[in-house]
Amino acid sequence: MTATAPLDTVNTPRLSRNREFRLLWIGQALSDFGSSMTFIVLPLVLLAAGHSATVAATIGTASLVVALVTRLPAGYLSDRYDQRTLMLLCDLIRMVAVGAVALYALLRPVPIALALATVIVSDAALEVFRPSQNKVIRRIVPTEQLSAALSLNQARAYGADIAAPAAAGLLLSLSPSVPFTVDALTFGASALCVAAAVRSRRSTATPAGTPGPRPERARFRTEFTAGWRYLIRDPFMRCSAAYFAGLNVAFSALAFALILGVGRLPDGAVMVGTAMSAAAIVGLAGSLLTPLFQRYVSLKVTLAAAPALGAVLLALAWTSGSTVAFVAGFCALCLLTPVTAATFATIMAVAVPEEIYGRVGTTSSLLAQLLQPFGPLAAGLLLARLSLPSTAAVLAVALALLAGVPLVLPAPTQPNTPAQDRSSS
Repeated sequence: MTATAPLDTVNTPRLSRNREFRLLWIGQALSDFGSSMTFIVLPLVLLAAGHSATVAATIGTASLVVALVTRLPAGYLSDRYDQRTLMLLCDLIRMVAVGAVALYALLRPVPIALALATVIVSDAALEVFRPSQNKVIRRIVPTEQLSAALSLNQARAYGADIAAPAAAGLLLSLSPSVPFTVDALTFGASALCVAAAVRSRRSTATPAGTPGPRPERARFRTEFTAGWRYLIRDPFMRCSAAYFAGLNVAFSALAFALILGVGRLPDGAVMVGTAMSAAAIVGLAGSLLTPLFQRYVSLKVTLAAAPALGAVLLALAWTSGSTVAFVAGFCALCLLTPVTAATFATIMAVAVPEEIYGRVGTTSSLLAQLLQPFGPLAAGLLLARLSLPSTAAVLAVALALLAGVPLVLPAPTQPNTPAQDRSSS
């Protein structure tokens, strides 16, 4: 059984010959690596400066809040303004913000106010950068190459997560300012790659002085909510957003159940660290396997595979009490979730109209992650009342229910259909 025709990549040329994509990928690989280091180092630097663990943890909370608040405006900006300009501004803003932390860390302990300001500014810029980058990739990569391009982008992020922890520890041992300096330099390198790879894409509105009436712009509220209207009117997108919302909550709950439940066992810290490293490696493998899945496996089976396999392994952990089976269930989700995410992103890149692509993407992402913060809370409540095997049983049931959702999903909207036209206002 094969995937749908738009995802077929049998005759796709190698992306290594696409200069624009190659430069953009290299620039983002560097900035992803630097950002992953900063994510690890910043709380450690705050702890070394004498701040409590609670204060240092506010960095993670601030990052989640900023992402949720700025995601929809970011999609609107990416559709409204030139993506190249936005991407360059975002890289330069992040370079200055992280560079200020590097300079401060060189002279004195980093204050919490500066750390929070850096996180807020950097994450807001990142949210604007992402939909702009997605629109650029859709423009510079042929349709038949989108699957491979998106999977390589996911692999890039997993690769950064694998390499960053060791590099962060090494650079932090030299000086607290060194990891931040390296991160700032990666943003500068990314800006150079964007400048070399991406061409400006100006608005299609009638230029000043051109004969004929200028087209009337829709109201701000109408433009801002275009992504919501598209998702509401498209059955596949609407149901997929609900499916991914459930999958993300289950994944988050499973991850924290592993950290809290396995971590409290003898030698639990070692097992958790090993599990997280293994998860990052299999996530990288899953990203690279995405084009193969899209070529030979149907869409519904692809979407159902991750929760189904996770449910089976967690059921085994429940019946046997095996910690290894519990970790294997988590790794199974890490292996196949990148496949489902890239498959959905490819369908969206093919089907969603160009003029609202940024808003639809950020709206879908917001809905998919809106409930994710409840995952850690659910894991804590389960472990407070149940053993780790019983918690595995509850999560297995949740994943089994999720595995049935893709089997009843409506077919994706095909490009150039009336459904697009009526939603593009």
